[in-house]
Amino acid sequence: MDLRTTARVAAAPVAAAALLAALTACGSDSAPAASQPSSSAAAPSPSAPAPPSTSASVPDREPHTLVLNATGEGQLTQIKYTLDGEEKQTGAVKLPWRQSLTVPADGKPHQWTLEISYAGGTKGTVDMFSIVDGKEGIHTGAGSAGSPGSHISGSASVGGTVQG
Repeated sequence: MDLRTTARVAAAPVAAAALLAALTACGSDSAPAASQPSSSAAAPSPSAPAPPSTSASVPDREPHTLVLNATGEGQLTQIKYTLDGEEKQTGAVKLPWRQSLTVPADGKPHQWTLEISYAGGTKGTVDMFSIVDGKEGIHTGAGSAGSPGSHISGSASVGGTVQG
């Protein structure tokens, strides 16, 4: 080998080291891909952290709270309430009356109704209303006044939809 060939062979490792140092200075934490053997693909190290997930997780929805209320004066002979067709009944109750129901958070509409029946006495008023997640929703009232000695009776209902 002559002197010029020896100089080129000796300078090649120095140039490669300078290139590696320049790439490292640019923010690369590992050796460049060119310095890895080309015969096999680079496998991730077992101690390397997993790459972040590309799909954002959707937080779980919380179920809704539907509170049915009946307030006022008088005696109720019956209360019937439904949620998605499932009916519940009570016998005679004194006011105020309240029932809390859980509505699934499934994105679907959920139908509800509240029906009251009243009888006896000469006067009475009943307010019916719903509260969904702490906010008052639908509100309605029923009432009547009879003459002395008469007995009043009747019924009233209210209903609505809660988006799950």
